[in-house]
Amino acid sequence: MAPLRVHIPTDSHSTGRGIGFYTSNLIDALKKIKDIKLVDTQPDLIHYPYFDLFYPTLNPPKNIPSIVTIHDVTPLVLSRFYPKGIKGRFNLFKQKQALKRVTAVITDSNNSRQDIIKHLKVPENKIHVTPLAVDPFYAKPVSSKAISEVKAKYSLPDVFLLYVGGVNPNKNLPRLIKAVTKLNLPLVLVGSEFTRPTPPISSLKAKLGLQSVHPELKDLRFIKHSLETNPLLHALGFVSNQDLSAIYRLALAYCQPSLYEGFGLPVLEAMSAGCLIVGSNQSSLPEIYPPQAITFDPKSTRSMLNALKKVIGLKPKDRETLIKLGLERSQDFSWDATAGLTATVYSLAKNS
Repeated sequence: MAPLRVHIPTDSHSTGRGIGFYTSNLIDALKKIKDIKLVDTQPDLIHYPYFDLFYPTLNPPKNIPSIVTIHDVTPLVLSRFYPKGIKGRFNLFKQKQALKRVTAVITDSNNSRQDIIKHLKVPENKIHVTPLAVDPFYAKPVSSKAISEVKAKYSLPDVFLLYVGGVNPNKNLPRLIKAVTKLNLPLVLVGSEFTRPTPPISSLKAKLGLQSVHPELKDLRFIKHSLETNPLLHALGFVSNQDLSAIYRLALAYCQPSLYEGFGLPVLEAMSAGCLIVGSNQSSLPEIYPPQAITFDPKSTRSMLNALKKVIGLKPKDRETLIKLGLERSQDFSWDATAGLTATVYSLAKNS
């Protein structure tokens, strides 16, 4: 039987840290599957690796099956933080109409699957869960010398909590900053947004069409002020994968405080690197965590504080057990597994 000819568009909308990371790793893994042939012309099936809620990115053909990956619907779940505007509402309507014409939808987690059903009205039998994976690089050993060099390079404290990611409202950073401040616990922040020049609030307000009392502006003000005045915060900005792997190993724990995540790649990176996990018990995150993970209600500062106190007070043996469980859990995810599940969706779509 001839291999299934699949086209995966890789235009400007399917690149970037998250989306581009998914697309490139999926393509590399699919190339190993003999029953799949990736093509640019005359495909049997087309797979859109990206879906924008508020920009018309989807235009499925009528003559062949089509699949689209929707990583999450954060702006719809947390709509108070993401005002749509008239143009956004119109484009969302167009995207919903286009979704009716696709053969299948792929998403990263069961939680995202339920939210896609609820907010985009996609029939549940159309949606298939294919969890993501991370670069196997993070699981590779790092020498003590390399770890020491990274600690010195970034002037890292002896004990610190680690966060990797952005500053969007769903990340819940103000609450995390308040919690570590109460505990006098240093927090290392990795991500380009932490060292990027912040535009004046007035220009953000004009650009986003937000009122001065909008929660997003309050969060941005608080984060900006904290980075400038709180000595417990260490903003590293962007760091290489090699350095990040060492930083995971230096951290007391990695914390994911999010109100909502479609998946949570840094959690998986941290577990792969042997870093203890503490995080939100909401959205998709519990689907990734190992057994006995230390979690908290992200809407409660008290709950977060109690979880962080538990991390600080762990006995060495209990800490080693939790780290081992995280390492074992991380091995359940791989790009080969993601590609295999994706290929199964291709087959179902082709034969539907």
